[in-house]
Amino acid sequence: MRFYRPKFQLAALQPPQDRLVSKLGGSPWGFPQSRWSTCNDCGHPMSMVAQVEHAPPMIDIGVSGSVLHLFYCANLLCMSYGNPSSCNAVILTCQEIGTGLTEQPLNEDGERVVNDEVWISGWDTHDDIVTAEQIPSFYDEQIYTRLPEDTAHPCDVDLAWHTKAGGVPYWTGHGVTLDRAYTPCPPFELLLQFHETVYLEGEVAIEELADTSINLYQHDNFGQVSYCVNFANLGTGTGFVFIDRTANPPLVRWHWSP
Repeated sequence: MRFYRPKFQLAALQPPQDRLVSKLGGSPWGFPQSRWSTCNDCGHPMSMVAQVEHAPPMIDIGVSGSVLHLFYCANLLCMSYGNPSSCNAVILTCQEIGTGLTEQPLNEDGERVVNDEVWISGWDTHDDIVTAEQIPSFYDEQIYTRLPEDTAHPCDVDLAWHTKAGGVPYWTGHGVTLDRAYTPCPPFELLLQFHETVYLEGEVAIEELADTSINLYQHDNFGQVSYCVNFANLGTGTGFVFIDRTANPPLVRWHWSP
């Protein structure tokens, strides 16, 4: 089964944004503030987790020129924090996207939670060992637990592989966390998933980040050093995004799991 891994660049080390780019975290480009998601429980404006352009075969939102936006409630005191009800998805057409960065509205305390920002600069193509016949097993907890370990966890516990588009979900240690009554699969299928820790491309000039609060650190994998950033607080977890392309317009639902 084919899937795609994004290449990330730290936005803080790039020139100021002057166009729409696919990214995790930060502020959305050209997003109408009137469409900003608000938590139904605590009433706080949600934080943006991702703004991703339609770019098949990696990201197929179903409509050419459309842009997917993912929001979640970052209020740790919210009763729905961590529940699917605290996650929202908004798909806009290219005609609805304006220019310039849109600031997140302030909450009632005059504060906002803006996640660290990483840009998607490209994609790598991969194939795993999951066959077409095994795909339904990844959406049924009882069957999933009986899969061979190398099939259920094709890339073991390497967090770098928990951010990808397409293929089957690489579930966390909690197993299948999908609510089939809310997100039936099919017609929903995995669009993408992302871990809160993402791995950056190439060397990073850490000294340039001295005056920022970005949580950047080095990861040594058998002598090969890479740079990581915790771009959002998902309880050291992973977000899973599913799409129903049979709906008109396409319908996206997502949740995150520790």
